[in-house]
Amino acid sequence: MATKPTNGYEQNFSRETDVEYNTFGVALRTLQCRLFGTTDVSRWRSAETFADDWLERTRIIAELVPKGTRVIEFGAGKRNLESRIDPTCTYIPSDIVSRGEDTLVLDLNTRPLPSLSHLNLDMAVFAGVIEYIVDLSSFVAWLSQQLSACIASYECAQTQPWRPARLMETIRRTGAGWVNTFTEEELLEVFRSEGFTPTETKEWRTADGSERIFVFRNLS
Repeated sequence: MATKPTNGYEQNFSRETDVEYNTFGVALRTLQCRLFGTTDVSRWRSAETFADDWLERTRIIAELVPKGTRVIEFGAGKRNLESRIDPTCTYIPSDIVSRGEDTLVLDLNTRPLPSLSHLNLDMAVFAGVIEYIVDLSSFVAWLSQQLSACIASYECAQTQPWRPARLMETIRRTGAGWVNTFTEEELLEVFRSEGFTPTETKEWRTADGSERIFVFRNLS
């Protein structure tokens, strides 16, 4: 899975990739995903369509992964994180389709999600993934039982709930294929409710917009 800045919704495709945005087909499939709690698997089958400028986001995230960490990357895509984290780290790729023989194939919208205790994980990484998780609350509840830290990027909503502007923003996000809409504070509350505390933030900036990168730890 991956993400695209929220600016430039008038484009049918991003400049860097062949992944579709803001088409009737995308919007229809996104609504179906929201309704049935599913994932648009066809959207992510080929990692070759993913944007090159996501590499900068990967670089920022890699710098936040401590040495010696057993890290799982959900939405591993091209597995660019693998070569950018410290060599003392153990990298475990996971995605909705295989990205190599060692991939943990997992749909984050399925319920129930399996236990990953056998992997002895320290940290999870989500780069442009959270926007595609339908029931984020139950997912974070599951995540809190698997590990004590995670790094997640998210394009935060700019409008408040129950306002007319929120409806329009949700429609625009649907055009991008995103199934949820959270402000930064709403997102943080989802993680806090399951014991995760935000300890650091970074900003990934592109010509089209920006995306916040959060480090969460369970300090209890």
